[in-house]
Amino acid sequence: MRGSTLSVLIIVVGILCLALAVFYFIPGPYHPFTFSGTPTGRHTTHAIAFLALAVVAFIASRFVRSSTSV
Repeated sequence: MRGSTLSVLIIVVGILCLALAVFYFIPGPYHPFTFSGTPTGRHTTHAIAFLALAVVAFIASRFVRSSTSV
């Protein structure tokens, strides 16, 4: 897979993780894969985890993009 294609794919994963972080932070809708507390409550731990994954994905896309330009 070429570096630019992989970089775009990683950015899409980062955007998806960012959207999931916002989704898990909003109380009210049903949050799947939550086994503690209420499934409709705010899940700050999940939101922080997905936010961290989004940051890692954005940093990784930068490294993939810079390593292919050399």
